[in-house]
Amino acid sequence: MTAGSLESKKVVITRPKERSNVLAELLEDNGAIPIVVPTLELQLVKSPELIRIASDIESFDWIVFTSPAGVKSFFNVYDGDKIPCKIAVIGIKTEEILKEYDNTPDLIPESFTAEGLLESFKDIDLKNKKIALPRTLSAREVLPDGLMDYGADVLIAEAYTSAIPKDKSHILELSDLILKGDIDIITFTSPLTVKNLLDVIREYKPDEYEDVLKALREDIIIVSIGPITGKMLTKYNLKAIEPNRYTVKDMIETLIENI
Repeated sequence: MTAGSLESKKVVITRPKERSNVLAELLEDNGAIPIVVPTLELQLVKSPELIRIASDIESFDWIVFTSPAGVKSFFNVYDGDKIPCKIAVIGIKTEEILKEYDNTPDLIPESFTAEGLLESFKDIDLKNKKIALPRTLSAREVLPDGLMDYGADVLIAEAYTSAIPKDKSHILELSDLILKGDIDIITFTSPLTVKNLLDVIREYKPDEYEDVLKALREDIIIVSIGPITGKMLTKYNLKAIEPNRYTVKDMIETLIENI
């Protein structure tokens, strides 16, 4: 096996099932064996606020999409085609999904985080501007707070929920694989993918919890998509490989460079 090779490595994908394909294909292209174990389940929500935004989108100056699920949820209730206001997105995948609905973003930050988007907005006059923000209510307050600090009027609309999967059997099976040394690498693409995995193991297999943490610290390579996910990992004293650009492609490239 050559240095930096993923050949025959067993790599766990913890992101939602419907968002695992690209990462799985990248791993397979590099000879790895992807193991999809979603620790996060996304469910689209038709909240009153989301319906209000969709029906009155002309009154907004901007709409901000922070994830593909937010885009899908908006178009699930939107009767139109083109979005008449300006559009900002975080992340390449969010941009790709938006383009599938024949819309193009006006703003996408270089750094795919809330902080990166706020930096991109810094030189744009947002005073008294109305901004729609469809997202999960469990997201951090950094973005809406920052937009309001710029003088914007922000309407947050619940667009989807990020929950622990109802079927937890695969997570519990993963716990066994970790303890048996049957996993080489585990990837995390959001803070909740980390927290949900460990919460389920702690609740349903409390006797294994500390041993799983020990194995993750000592025996398994951990890969984080970016600093927000990395911050969650540090709460459990877990160290991770992390790319400079927060995409799954860069995550895998950085992994290959560091193993």
